[in-house]
Amino acid sequence: MKICAIICEYNPFHTGHLYQLLRASKMFDRTVCIMSGNFVQRAEPAIVEKYERAKLALNAGADMVIELPIRYAIASGEKFADGAVKTLSAFPSISALVMGCETDEPELIKIIADTQSSENSNFKTVLKQNLDNGLSYASAIATATAQVLSDEIDKDKIVDILSKPNNLLCIEYIKAVKKYCPKMETILIKRKGADYNSLFPTNNYASATAIRNMFYDGKFAEAKAYLTAESDGLIDEFTRHKPDLNLFSKICVLALKNAGANGIKKAFDCREGLEYKLYDNAVKFNDIEEILKNTKSKRYTYSRIKRIILQVLFRITEEVMNYAGFIPPRLLAIKESFKPFLTDNADKMIIRGGDIEKFNEQGQLLHFECEKRACNIYSLIANYGIDLFVPQKLYTI
Repeated sequence: MKICAIICEYNPFHTGHLYQLLRASKMFDRTVCIMSGNFVQRAEPAIVEKYERAKLALNAGADMVIELPIRYAIASGEKFADGAVKTLSAFPSISALVMGCETDEPELIKIIADTQSSENSNFKTVLKQNLDNGLSYASAIATATAQVLSDEIDKDKIVDILSKPNNLLCIEYIKAVKKYCPKMETILIKRKGADYNSLFPTNNYASATAIRNMFYDGKFAEAKAYLTAESDGLIDEFTRHKPDLNLFSKICVLALKNAGANGIKKAFDCREGLEYKLYDNAVKFNDIEEILKNTKSKRYTYSRIKRIILQVLFRITEEVMNYAGFIPPRLLAIKESFKPFLTDNADKMIIRGGDIEKFNEQGQLLHFECEKRACNIYSLIANYGIDLFVPQKLYTI
């Protein structure tokens, strides 16, 4: 039996995701999705809770959905990819990773990934120079890649590839596969329709960003054109448990104020005295958008500061992020016909509440504390009357 994996967020699940799943099903017997939980890589609350999103994926063709641990789910693209692949490496029967890219020349993505993951001394030197000159890591690595590969690939092509978020994630996925699962096949599928951040739908496809905007604007009839047949349940879940972004903003501001500069400094991505500027702005402003606007710089992007704020909120410190041991994913949904997979793999996942007690290393316990804070906050802003840290009823079909 050939099993592939897809790293995803499904925030929300749409026709573009369905296209990728259908393509994967033609190449493999089974598909396992590893999906962000109630907070996503954009450092924001997910549009609906994780079990509902997992349910849609299973109904659309996935055979199993597991949750990407929180420390990876809200990290930078590099850490997000690294953590997802590291988690997948615990399941050796998964033989391939299927990715969605935004280029007609996917082979160039693999060349770029090889260059960035190699021990090329020229690449390392240029990258260091760029960082020393004050560029953000993303800009520094893009510039270094273009310079080193300029004799092999047209510079404009490199710039175009590195300007697309999904391409950047694919590069990080391939680098992580080389690191953790060198025998795993990597398969790139061109995305259908609108680009990752596009606000404008293309034919029958729209980006998750555009669909989220439709949801928050109450344009459900418009959004349904880009969702799957089970979208009524998704819309109903959002209507009943719409994340209160204003409340979330206030919670974030309060966390920054309570943490103070010394507490903010403990956040994993906080560097070079940024904690003082971030704390000063938290004192001055009571709105998270104002804090972000007045803190961002050429070196510290809007996205990175958002991640730092969530790391403060959930207390994701260097100790949490640098723990080298295994963080078990949660099983969210599985097809009855795929349950034999659990015979050899159930001990690597959290399925029931008691399973958490099996993972009691200090690093694992610290991660569970961060996850519990995240669950409590999502429960509050989305108005759930249950403890979301406790595993909910497993969805099966």
